[in-house]
Amino acid sequence: MNTPIRDISLRPYLGSFLVAMLALGSQLKAQTQSPEQTLAAMDQCREQVIRQLSFGDKMKMKAAMGVIQSNPQFIAANAAVTNAPTLEDKIQARKALAKVKLDLIAQQDPSLKPVVEKIRTAQAAVLK
Repeated sequence: MNTPIRDISLRPYLGSFLVAMLALGSQLKAQTQSPEQTLAAMDQCREQVIRQLSFGDKMKMKAAMGVIQSNPQFIAANAAVTNAPTLEDKIQARKALAKVKLDLIAQQDPSLKPVVEKIRTAQAAVLK
């Protein structure tokens, strides 16, 4: 006697699988970006976050940046970006500069800590 084979539908799992594959694809895409694309994404991220700030926060950031420009840590990190011999080194130096800059801004004006955290979150998303 032939017993019918049950048709096990995979449709409910297909949506989850596709979502997982899309997420994996975007992660691989981010990992395989050229150094030029990574630098451009870093610039775009910074500009996007700045555009979203209120006028008051923009003015506070500008004032804090003016103060930290003479900080030896900032000067050294900025020089490392300028003197980076390769694009990969430049990316690492820009990451370090961003960290130093945000740390110094938060120290300079503690009221900007929420803005600094917003910027860190946006940068982390770009640099995955």
